[in-house]
Amino acid sequence: MLDFRLLTFLDLCHSRSYTKTAENLNMTQPAVSQHIKYLEQYYGTKLVLYQNRSLSLTDEGEYLFKEISRLNVLSNTIRQNIHSLSVNIDTPSITIGSDPTIGEFMLPDLISAYTVENPGCRIRSFIDPPAILDEKLREGNIDFLITDCRDFWSEMEHHPFCKEDICCVCNPRHPLSGKTVSLARLKHEQITYRERSSHAYEVLKNSFERLGYNLNTYNISFETGSMYSILKYLKTDMTISFIYRCAVEDSLVSGELAEIHIRENLDPIDFYYIYPQKSQLSDNARNFLNYCLIHLPKHP
Repeated sequence: MLDFRLLTFLDLCHSRSYTKTAENLNMTQPAVSQHIKYLEQYYGTKLVLYQNRSLSLTDEGEYLFKEISRLNVLSNTIRQNIHSLSVNIDTPSITIGSDPTIGEFMLPDLISAYTVENPGCRIRSFIDPPAILDEKLREGNIDFLITDCRDFWSEMEHHPFCKEDICCVCNPRHPLSGKTVSLARLKHEQITYRERSSHAYEVLKNSFERLGYNLNTYNISFETGSMYSILKYLKTDMTISFIYRCAVEDSLVSGELAEIHIRENLDPIDFYYIYPQKSQLSDNARNFLNYCLIHLPKHP
C-alpha cells in the first residue's frame, strides 16, 4: 500500500485541481497542499507548478507520476492476488476493459471461441468510459484494456491490437447506396452519429480535418450515445453514418445496410491493448491476447 501522501499526489496528477483532489479524498485543500509540500521536500525538488490558474507537473513530477502509478498498480495487483489465494480461486481468470466498439462488436466472438478451446478459463469484460477504465486499471481490477484512447494512458505499456477502417453506411434503399462519392457530396445528407462530446466524434472530426473538411458544418440530425441505436436507426431511416467496419460488417454482409464508397481515404483507427508494465501481464491474459491477435477477423 502506498504512502497516503503519494496517493494524494496521484489524484492531483489526474484531477489537476487542488479543490477536486480535496473533494475526491475527503480532505481539506490545505491538507492537499501540505502533502505535496512534504513530497517536494522529501525528493528535494519542485514537483507541481501552478501558474495562471493552471496546474502542471515539472519533469521531475512527470517522472514521479509515472513511477508511482506503476507502484500503485503493483500494490493493488498484489492485494488482488492475495485475496484470490485466500479464497482458493483455482480457475484461471482474465478481466478485460474496453471501449464500446471493441467490447460490443469484436470481443464477444473472440471470448466465445477462446473459452471453447480453454473451458477452464473465466473471462470478465467491462465496457466503460475512459475515466472508469482508468480507475479499474490502476486499482488492479482489470488485467488490461483495449481502446483507441492511447494518449489517456501515455505512461502505460501500450501495443497494437488492431486497425479499423471507418466506412460510410446507409439503408440499402438510400439513393447513394453502393455509389462512390466525395465527402463534399455528403454535406447536405442527414447524418446519424455519436454525440458531439464523445471521443468517437472527435476521432471522426480530426479525420475530416486532415482531408480539409469541417465535420461541424455537416448535417448531423440525430445524435446518440449508443452504437446499436445508430445501427437500428440506419435500418429504418434514409440517413447515413460513419462507423468502424467491425461494428457494421455483419449488417453489410446480410444486406441490412449498404456502403457508400468515399473517394477520399478516411484515416483508419489504431486500437491498442494497454497495461501498467510487462511484469504485470499474467500468463492467462497474455495467452488470451496472443489468441486474439491470431484470430482477429480480417476485413476485405
